[in-house]
Amino acid sequence: MTAVTNRPMPRATLWVLAINAIALIGFVCAPAAQEYPLAVVGIVAFLFVQAFLPACRIRVTAPVCPANIAQGYYWIQLVLVTVLVGYFGFSQGALPYLPSKGAINLAIVVHVVGYLSFCIAYQCSSRVAGGRTLWSAEASGSVPGTAYLIVPFAVLGVLGLLLTHGGPAGFIEYVSSPIEQRLRAEAATTPQAAAGSFLKHFLGFAVVLAWSWWLGKAPRRKVSIIAVTAGVVIVLLVANFNYNRGTMLGPLVGLTAAFSVHVWRIPFKGVVLAGALALSLAFVFGLYRSTNLDITELSASAIADAWNTEGVVDFMQIYASAPPMSAYLIESLEDEFFYGKTLLPSLVYPVPVLGKPYRDISGPGIFNELIYGDTNSLDQIIPLDGELYINFHFAGVVLGYVLLGCFLAWLQRKFLAAPNPLESYAWLMMALWTVFPGSLAVTSQIYVYSFWPIYVYFVVKRFWSWSSAMTGNRDQTAVKYSFR
Repeated sequence: MTAVTNRPMPRATLWVLAINAIALIGFVCAPAAQEYPLAVVGIVAFLFVQAFLPACRIRVTAPVCPANIAQGYYWIQLVLVTVLVGYFGFSQGALPYLPSKGAINLAIVVHVVGYLSFCIAYQCSSRVAGGRTLWSAEASGSVPGTAYLIVPFAVLGVLGLLLTHGGPAGFIEYVSSPIEQRLRAEAATTPQAAAGSFLKHFLGFAVVLAWSWWLGKAPRRKVSIIAVTAGVVIVLLVANFNYNRGTMLGPLVGLTAAFSVHVWRIPFKGVVLAGALALSLAFVFGLYRSTNLDITELSASAIADAWNTEGVVDFMQIYASAPPMSAYLIESLEDEFFYGKTLLPSLVYPVPVLGKPYRDISGPGIFNELIYGDTNSLDQIIPLDGELYINFHFAGVVLGYVLLGCFLAWLQRKFLAAPNPLESYAWLMMALWTVFPGSLAVTSQIYVYSFWPIYVYFVVKRFWSWSSAMTGNRDQTAVKYSFR
């Protein structure tokens, strides 16, 4: 029975609690657990949420949805990373040194407070929403007029790729050599490259829009749907290819969510296995990105030599924003608080022209200067909880994560009520980049550069619906007066 609903606890929740209880025991028995005993509160917090906050529980019936993505990401941070710390300790990563135990313990508490604030806000927001949310299966289909966006979106996307890479040869050179990627990153940004950064995202969205429209028209033949969806996956990988792994994986996660909701539900176990495979491939791709090898020079032996336990542990802790990241930030500033001065600069940080004057006083600028001693290198992501803490102490952490929880609950409702695969894809993408990787600047960057196809789609849909409604009203008025 649960304390909130007085209903029997779902079997899936019992399995989740059992797995995390095993993780708790595993950490307690680990050799490094005595060095960082406070790390256990992360696992305890996750167990508490799954036991007493029903809205935050893992959803087996909708395995890929905003709520599950958020809880999955926090599970990696609070449970998986904690277990790894118990056996391998904290990784220094790109930090000049590992922060003190006191700073790490404070960072652990900060993150747990943020997580609990997020979950309580999500629970309350979900309860207030009540039964207003409809499952997509009950919703109507797509607005017919939006299908006309497929061709112009595809043209804009191809134009964006041409502006970014200069042509097919430039794209192949970029794909096949990490060195080329680094040279481009170091070069000054041109107007053509900036335009390409905006426009290239239209191609992938056009493909998903066409796939969604086709699903609404085509008969449900299993072979044809699988074949077409596989083709969409390939096109998305090509259209979104980037050495930033999230840029490629994000659209695939969105497509998986849309497929699972509107076509056939993917089993939860399949999603877990696919997630583990995706993380493994992301790690291998990261190894390739860090080398000077051409893609033709890669071999199984080279990958096997680079694949080691220490590298995997570093990868998990860095991309999960493990406590040393926030601890280093807090310790380096020595209780200096900014009282909101970094928040707006962090949000406008990625905006062309507008954000440039504020980058030195933004969260990423301050964090990377503390690490490297200058503002030329900006490759380290400042954790959200750390930036909120250095601005308004624990009050900032609580308020920030409450707002995040309420916003994600709204995205979850929009996702569940989406009338077609495309809109499920769009809401999932927005939720994914709102939660991961937990940074104001990164989330702002994605919203500024990557979501223009989504914005245009919903504006056109709203205009088309309004126009259709007005036309219907005029027709009804004309019929009414014709009978007088």
